[in-house]
Amino acid sequence: MALPALRDPASLRRLLAPGSVAVVGVSAEPTNFGARTITNMKGFSGPVFAVNPKYAGGELHGFPCFGSIEDLPMAVDSVVLCMPRAGVMPSLEQAAKRGIGGLTIYASGYGETDLPERAVEEEELRNRARALGIPLLGANCLGFVHHALRVGATFMPDYYKMTAPAGGVGVVSQSGALGYAMMQAAERGFAMCHMATAGNSTDLDVCDLAAFQLSMPECRAIALAVEGLRDGRRLLTLGEMARAAGKPIVAMKLGRGETGAKAAMSHTGSMAGSTAAWSAAFRRAGMLEVEDFDALLETAGFMAKAPKPKARGVGIATPSGGAGIMAADHAEYAGLELPQPMEATAAVLRSAIPDFGSPRNPCDLTAQVATNPQMFDACMRAMLADPQYAAIVMPVVYHNPAPTATPNRMRTMAPLAAEAGKPICIAWVPESLEGPGPEAVDASEHLSLFRSMRRLMNAISLWLRWHDERAAEGAVGDAARAAAAALPAGARTLMEAEAKAAFAAAGLPAMPDARAASADDAAAAASRIGFPVVLKIDSPDIAHKTEVGGVKLNLADAAAVRAGFDAIMASARTHAPGARLDGVLVQKMAERGPELILGARRDPQFGNTVLVGLGGVQAELWKDAVLDVAPVSAARAEQMLRTLKSFPLLDGFRGAAKVDVAAVAQTIARFSELVAAMDERLDEAEINPLVCTPSGPLALDGLMKLAG
Repeated sequence: MALPALRDPASLRRLLAPGSVAVVGVSAEPTNFGARTITNMKGFSGPVFAVNPKYAGGELHGFPCFGSIEDLPMAVDSVVLCMPRAGVMPSLEQAAKRGIGGLTIYASGYGETDLPERAVEEEELRNRARALGIPLLGANCLGFVHHALRVGATFMPDYYKMTAPAGGVGVVSQSGALGYAMMQAAERGFAMCHMATAGNSTDLDVCDLAAFQLSMPECRAIALAVEGLRDGRRLLTLGEMARAAGKPIVAMKLGRGETGAKAAMSHTGSMAGSTAAWSAAFRRAGMLEVEDFDALLETAGFMAKAPKPKARGVGIATPSGGAGIMAADHAEYAGLELPQPMEATAAVLRSAIPDFGSPRNPCDLTAQVATNPQMFDACMRAMLADPQYAAIVMPVVYHNPAPTATPNRMRTMAPLAAEAGKPICIAWVPESLEGPGPEAVDASEHLSLFRSMRRLMNAISLWLRWHDERAAEGAVGDAARAAAAALPAGARTLMEAEAKAAFAAAGLPAMPDARAASADDAAAAASRIGFPVVLKIDSPDIAHKTEVGGVKLNLADAAAVRAGFDAIMASARTHAPGARLDGVLVQKMAERGPELILGARRDPQFGNTVLVGLGGVQAELWKDAVLDVAPVSAARAEQMLRTLKSFPLLDGFRGAAKVDVAAVAQTIARFSELVAAMDERLDEAEINPLVCTPSGPLALDGLMKLAG
């Protein structure tokens, strides 16, 4: 299924990068939202008009005032509506007649109220705006800021006082308060180009807004805070645009809880919740997910400044041994490499650092750097020149209260980083959080500030991953399409035999079996298949066979098979008295090996997803699983496997034979192709276990739940 399109950024230029602005609903009271908004336009060089019939023909807050939108002297690009909900639709009609480029709507009281009639009213507003070709920002939003143009189309006070130069990071948030909270970083010198808040996303959602920011030359990275989308697949479209632009998006999902998730009949349903689906979609879209709001802007700011990495390792240089140890701990937690300096680097460090310091990595420069700037420069140059290091981390542990000392030290590092083409990441340890020192880092194009060592190392890890990961997405092949097309019509559950037949038709290695309605039939089938065998209950009403005593393993002769059949039937009647019992499935006893679960389900936001995890009867206990949007390539499937905590079981743990990981990854890819080809027919599907035998992976059991 084709991905949904986003709004063409060119169609939003008048609204979000205007040459002229009007504010409707301005009053003389300076705390009024309209008054605040028009005051925030003081730095904008284009025409600005107030609209209020009470003051028509005069001025408000230094700007000419008109009686209505229709009375404006020109077809204004961007109009901000600072009025109650009742006036919005009439204003939209006036805007259409006057050739307005777009509207920002502060008014609330629409669908967010959960009142059905208000949701209908909002839908009517959306439909009318789209019919008229006028894009809407909001409703129930806080507006936007175009920092390069100095457009402060927001009711947050005193935007016009922010003096940081424009550039670097674009901010997109559904939440107005959180969006402007990030925008306030411009007060301390953080370079931003644009901030937009979607509010109710009546017309434009966060994906449309981020797509616009990607089109801005000033934008080098985006911080995206998203609460929800009408169609989550729009994230994937945005991701394609970001890849094409070569610009990273750092994303955070607000509302990550699993409350309200429906319980599912398979293990997959309890292991793959909405949070996992969002994380999978972010990764598929090439976005870098963070879980902490504090990390969102820090990481986006770093990504906007950092060049392409030249290596994999991280070098740590610090005047504090303790801070160096802390940095090394967090680097290891983040999975980063900390190589020791090469001999040429070590020679410089040994000659410069006192014997009570350390020329190793982390490098303890000692407090002598405070009195010997030449020593500091020599050590930093040597570490930046070491080809093993992608970035240098510099913990700052003491903030000199003098107005020039710390800022000057920060400024001396910036040209060193620029010359080396490597970022220097400043871990700000002092609890004196603000001042000229941090501001000098924020203002630098080559230094990045972090107020958490954990967030710093995670950001470096994400930076390396973003430049590494360009794995191709999977594609649905002919076998998967044919197998999906052959599935029976209507909503129904396919138990093991039918499900495994569908898997086999799609090219998956599925263990063959025979149905037996009696003990004698089972013994005869076992003789044909060859001992030892496995018996499993065959019932359309029993999903988890082991829970009803419905499995017997390693039956070595006909007598054992007959006894096993009787025991299974008796146990099933006891534990599931209302279930239909069709007999048993007889299956050759498979070779032993690590067991995985392959699961799939249709996510309401992102479509069909595929899950890989530790399988067998312990699947739900350990919940060691990773999720992605189907289909996945074999290369991505292998990445998923290597993400599992249990991956060592596949890689020869404690002398065990290594599994053919490539063959397992290919099986996962084929499974994902089938579930992708099923599209809306899929409710759930599962192979559990997929046993990874020395001869290759083999699907021993499975089920499939089809939607109507």
